[in-house]
Amino acid sequence: MVPSDALPRAARLAREASSSRADDCTIDAVRILHLGWGFSPWRRGGLINYAEDLMAAQAERGHSVAYFFSGRHYAGVSGPRLKRWRLRDVEMHEVVNGPIVSGLELGTRTPELELAEPRLEAGFRRVVRSFRPDVVHVQELLCLPSSLLDVAREEGVATVMTLQDYFPLCSTLRLFDADGRICERLDVGEECALRNADAPATREPFVADTLHFEIARWHRRLRVGRVISDELYDRIARHAFDWSMRRLAREAPYPAPRAAGPAFQRRRDANVERLGRVGRLVAQSPRVAEIYAARGVAPERMTTLRFTLAHIEHLRPRSLRSPPSPITFTTLGGCASPTKGSDVVVGALRSLREAGLEGRFRLRVLGGIHDSVRRELEDYRGVSLDELYEREQLDELLDDVDVGIMPSIWEEAFGYSGVEMLAKGIPLIANPLGGIVEYAREGQTAWLNRSCDAQGLADAMRTLIDEPERVLDMHVRAVAARDDIVVPMARHVEAIEAVYRDS
Repeated sequence: MVPSDALPRAARLAREASSSRADDCTIDAVRILHLGWGFSPWRRGGLINYAEDLMAAQAERGHSVAYFFSGRHYAGVSGPRLKRWRLRDVEMHEVVNGPIVSGLELGTRTPELELAEPRLEAGFRRVVRSFRPDVVHVQELLCLPSSLLDVAREEGVATVMTLQDYFPLCSTLRLFDADGRICERLDVGEECALRNADAPATREPFVADTLHFEIARWHRRLRVGRVISDELYDRIARHAFDWSMRRLAREAPYPAPRAAGPAFQRRRDANVERLGRVGRLVAQSPRVAEIYAARGVAPERMTTLRFTLAHIEHLRPRSLRSPPSPITFTTLGGCASPTKGSDVVVGALRSLREAGLEGRFRLRVLGGIHDSVRRELEDYRGVSLDELYEREQLDELLDDVDVGIMPSIWEEAFGYSGVEMLAKGIPLIANPLGGIVEYAREGQTAWLNRSCDAQGLADAMRTLIDEPERVLDMHVRAVAARDDIVVPMARHVEAIEAVYRDS
């Protein structure tokens, strides 16, 4: 569904699709402008990994690819500024010191800016006119105003948006209310005001992240050339960090929104309306599409695809030939936050300790660890905290893992970590929420914790500790299901190209 002024470009895409080469099923080269937030490794996580994997694959297939995104923040530098650079074959258009700052799960103090921001609209319009895309593909709108959807439409460009979380509906991303429950409200204003009360008042989180990134980056560069000693570099880095924080302290904080409840309600309502004008919405799972439709987004504009990351298909299934003793469990990012399941994991460990099972199993905690559970996790025998890892390390890190744990208590849009573990032939204990149910299949690849709580996880772990032959049996089933679950990146890119043709 394309506006009338976009029909010439949409028609050209259709003509190019009809002349596809039969040998590789690709469309002729088109120009694709992606929208999103950040880049790796300044930002981590499945969403940015997916965006960069997709852009790289599209460039490899001969398309012209660019990326407009809100990125780094520096103290003592005016903004916003547009920084142009290249990431291999992708044109990068980075908004530096952007005026919109999100606290992610903590939310925002400026819901109005997430609807309209003139400077970002003008910068995006300039990029559209210079790059002349055939399709604008919105990966996400974090730290960007949703008015950019209308700018693309006004410029006559077909639009596609992937729904990989709930940010257009919920400024704290995960549709959780102030009481820690999944939010099903349609009238969200006052509840959103409460839920966003702890949003950052300054740019400090983004400036700190940028400094850590830049310090590590320059350290690697200078170390290669042995320009200065590590000790001297550390002193310079500490000075730069302290100077930046002092400069940042002079900036006025973001004011709390007046009439916050109505402001957050307008944010939800306007975004639902704007999503209704996007050419095609691509949900990561049927559950994501269902959630958006239940909150007013036109379902006829939505389609569902299986998403993937480039490295997943290359993970080698491990070979388990006998019941493991002791069992090694792992969670990938499951202790990074309460919504990801950190409280569920520590609650299960408490229950297993009380049952006298501590020390009869191992648990490897990979990924970020929330401050509220770190000390307690460190106290358990058999629990190791491996924290952050690179994707290239994952194949080896999972070689001795027997069972994966997916403890999320939010409606995960998909959850790549579950697919990563299944690609290794590792069966799951999973909470059947959101997109997790697409691959966590009872009796085939997973044991489902239907209560989604700590006791349910503890009960499932205890059963496997007592009956490890169940792990061997489910491992064999998971390996057999691998080809049905793991989608090659090339096949996914072809599916996205088909969406472009229909947009």
